[in-house]
Amino acid sequence: MSEKGFLVALGVALLIAIAYSQGKAALPCPTDGSCQLPDCRCSSQAVPGDMDRINTPQIVYITFDDAITVQNYPLYEELLFNRKNPNNASISASFFITHEYTNYSLVHELWRRGHDIALHSITHQANTGTYWARLNESAWRAEIVDQRDQMATFAAITKTDIKGVRAPFLQTSGNDFYKALVGGGFTWECSRPTWNQRTPGLWPYTTDYLSTQDCQIPPCPTDAFPGFWTVPMIDTIGLDEFPCAMMDECTPVPMTSDETYNLMYKNFQDQYTGNRAPFGVFIHSAWLVGNETEFNERKSGFNRFLDYLDEQRDVFIVSVSKGLEWVKNPTPLGDINTFSPWQQEAMKPQGCPFPRNCRYQNGTWERYMSSCVPCPPNFPWLNNPLGS
Repeated sequence: MSEKGFLVALGVALLIAIAYSQGKAALPCPTDGSCQLPDCRCSSQAVPGDMDRINTPQIVYITFDDAITVQNYPLYEELLFNRKNPNNASISASFFITHEYTNYSLVHELWRRGHDIALHSITHQANTGTYWARLNESAWRAEIVDQRDQMATFAAITKTDIKGVRAPFLQTSGNDFYKALVGGGFTWECSRPTWNQRTPGLWPYTTDYLSTQDCQIPPCPTDAFPGFWTVPMIDTIGLDEFPCAMMDECTPVPMTSDETYNLMYKNFQDQYTGNRAPFGVFIHSAWLVGNETEFNERKSGFNRFLDYLDEQRDVFIVSVSKGLEWVKNPTPLGDINTFSPWQQEAMKPQGCPFPRNCRYQNGTWERYMSSCVPCPPNFPWLNNPLGS
């Protein structure tokens, strides 16, 4: 190569390196081993640390979307509060919370008990195609980054404990969504369903390099965001054999305890007997809360499935944040009792002893909010997240 050709090639390489360092131009995963845990992992179905299946704990995520209210909080108490993992630590779930109608004193209680408090937007607008899919970075910051300040304030929880996000209706806007999360200091998101890497399942990965994951709900990210984690939502297969990203969207809707249990059991076995990629139960509480017989039947089947998991000595129900700690630092089952991120946590001190009931109206609407701090003068909302 001539000197001029060499300089041109060097210039191109430098431009690519600069673009990459700024979160641009995602490149294929390198084959030289430079992407290494705990900071980097290429999208892959391989078990982290190349661990064999028999030594790999089966991670189970239980996640709920939307507001925390006095109507659904008793469900969380019933399902989650008195269960233990095989290491005798309490199980933990992840809550992707929207602002409107949320009771922040109940959020505080979930946080005290060691559950993941994650975000799901302030407005949760229903216009996925015209709003969320086109949202730019600054607008995502208003919806999500500002929501973290809102959540930390009104629920009286530690801001840095809020690490993750799920896009409303699983609709991201691609790179702008990721730019807002990375720039806002979040460490992971769990919004993208996968079908092409369901069995064997796709493990969580960082977005340093091009992903092999399918893009079911475009647009999807094409830039590189070093060190930021994507937690794939492995599709559930419904009773009609069609895929569904959220279990409560599967059809036909299970109407009995047996149907619910079988739906969960069958999908769990696909991961448990495979490469043990994390199995996610991604639902809304409305699937289980109601007066009709079908809701009690589904809740019964859900509880039976959790009872089954309780009997498995290699299955751990942990929050997404705690699950990622294992992915970053793979620890064999034989040493899991010494894996500190999964050990029993002391309950956090009560920081919301006197919740305030806040009421707002303007003639056309009325809103209520239970807050751990004095009620702000205005209803907190987009571009005024603290209601000042």
